Amino acid sequence: MRRKHSILFGVTCLAVALLVGRDAAAQGYSYPTPPPQNQPYEPPPEPKQREKVSAHRGFQGGFNIGVPIWLDVDTNVVRPGADLHFFGGYDMGYVMFGVDLGAMWTPIDGNQIPGVSNNPGRYPLTRLYVAPEVRVQVPNKSPVLPYVAITFDINWWHFRETAVGCNFWYCTQVNVFRFTPGFTAKAGIAFRIKQGAHIDLGMKYSLSGPGSFFPRREQWVTPYVGFFFR
Repeated sequence: MRRKHSILFGVTCLAVALLVGRDAAAQGYSYPTPPPQNQPYEPPPEPKQREKVSAHRGFQGGFNIGVPIWLDVDTNVVRPGADLHFFGGYDMGYVMFGVDLGAMWTPIDGNQIPGVSNNPGRYPLTRLYVAPEVRVQVPNKSPVLPYVAITFDINWWHFRETAVGCNFWYCTQVNVFRFTPGFTAKAGIAFRIKQGAHIDLGMKYSLSGPGSFFPRREQWVTPYVGFFFR
């Protein structure tokens, strides 16, 4: 009988111990706090976009408008004109290989030529050109991109010269363009206005050999402003 009471007492003590331990564990457990009601959802902040590295590779292209100013000429006769220039090439970071295309117009005021009395008027000197270009630039993480470049120019010039061209049906008067070789050196600074887009400011020095148009070497400078992307 005593043994039976001892077993019953032990079972009762074990049950009480289990209940006490369960209550203590329940009191020590931390429940998650529910979010407040009617609070707008805010997504987690996105990681910052990595800045473009200087070792850029890709297409570069753009255009600019300049004002050619001729050197060693009578500025009353040869007036400042306009130069419309397009370029495109493969940008490898520190160097760009490309091709330039453009057209240039220079007003020639014949009324200012000494010794001419028949009032020839004002006519444009027209230049069409294509040129391979090599550009060296300094890519960096700032919004400023300095560069220098050189091109080898293939020029065609026209000034009031015409000829008669005929086909099977009729003849017509056409403008005559004459070839001269040349080169251009330029330096500029591009200012990034947004990712990949730049405002371009610079100066070009150009030289044309005699070829089949000029009787001597001619040279001019062209300040320009434009836009390009890379």
